[in-house]
Amino acid sequence: MKKKNKIISIIFYILSMVFLLYYGYVELSSNIFMSTFGRLFLLCGCCLFLYLGALFLSKYRKDNKAMKINLWIFFVLFCGLLITLTLFDPMWGRNGLSIFNWSQADFSKYFNYYVESSVNLIPFKTIIGYTKDIFTSLLDTSNIFANLLGNLICMMPFAFFIPMLFKKINNAKKFLLIILCITLGIELIQFITFSGSCDIDDVILNTLGALIMYRILNIKDIKNLIKNIFLLEKNKIDKKKLVKVLTPIIVVVVLCFGFYKIGSRFYDNNLDDFISKYNYKVEIIDETESCDTALELFYESELYEYYFDCIKSDYVYARINDGEKYLVKELLTNNPTDYVISIDKFERAGLKFTKKEKYEKINLYYEGNVYLSKENIEDESILRIGWGNSIQGEYLSQEVFLIPKKEGTTLLSLDIYNGSTSELVETLKYEITINSSLEVSYKEID
Repeated sequence: MKKKNKIISIIFYILSMVFLLYYGYVELSSNIFMSTFGRLFLLCGCCLFLYLGALFLSKYRKDNKAMKINLWIFFVLFCGLLITLTLFDPMWGRNGLSIFNWSQADFSKYFNYYVESSVNLIPFKTIIGYTKDIFTSLLDTSNIFANLLGNLICMMPFAFFIPMLFKKINNAKKFLLIILCITLGIELIQFITFSGSCDIDDVILNTLGALIMYRILNIKDIKNLIKNIFLLEKNKIDKKKLVKVLTPIIVVVVLCFGFYKIGSRFYDNNLDDFISKYNYKVEIIDETESCDTALELFYESELYEYYFDCIKSDYVYARINDGEKYLVKELLTNNPTDYVISIDKFERAGLKFTKKEKYEKINLYYEGNVYLSKENIEDESILRIGWGNSIQGEYLSQEVFLIPKKEGTTLLSLDIYNGSTSELVETLKYEITINSSLEVSYKEID
């Protein structure tokens, strides 16, 4: 029997190594894609086989040294996973090492963009925003819960590891200090490396989750149960008290799941409403019998003017979903319906018109998977930018309209970023000149 325990422990250790090696291969390989849950499954499988291996080895050796070593291995694996997800995982928008390839110009330009889009120092701003989004927005409920519950849960394992491995950290105050240092350290590194977001609400949720779990795991019967499982101790457990303690915890978990399902229902309803406002059938009805052959302006947007080839705007209608018909010009200028009206949709339905550009524009074309960030205008009192038609994918095609405000000369720079890594690729610079008639000219400069 003793030899059998040893053989079984070796088998489980081999299985754990297989899972761990495959996990490492997935993390290091750029050719294999695996979701976060898939990688968690591999690590959990590795830990399960490690536990079983140590369990049978402890029976063979008649001590719990293997179980104690296991705790350290679990702790190292958890820390590795945490570092990967918070700093280096591109699936979660992490690019912790790419900053070391940047020039000083890249750093200064991306710094302002990162601070504007990814830094939040206002407590509860993100939490309240996400909570409102559960009921009112088109943001997928799973994304909301992944952010809120993910941040609440991700530091909870420290409540298990720290008291078990570091005996001097034996009260809530010391544990709170350690967790604050860890969470603030992670947020600081994310800020320094522009990896993910730097959000005070992450610190709040991380710390709160860890403290809740610390309190739960320090309940006497739960603490004894954990030691019995992971250290093979034989502490007495009051099962009735344990049930009383676990019942409200289970209730909270069930309520969270119910809250998630309710949020999903709101999301589905919001999505249906959104789709119905955009996804409608249009029939163009031209009741013109005869008209004067002169261009007629029937609609004007910020960047374009739209003309009929003759004077007929009072006779061209659009019927939506086989219902009431409306004048096209009325729908475009003063939409009386709940539908989101677009002249592009009318054009696809057969509306004929001539489109004229109102301003000078830069026709930007750039090869590769790239995108434009916010424009930088040296003197915004002279010029503002309008974004026209855009195509983004294997290449970038973008109309950049130059909308004059007053006479003068200014510089315009457009930052182009890599679509995969968000690294600055190139900065295009233009000198813009506006004359007294508000006519615009430009030239590209080095």
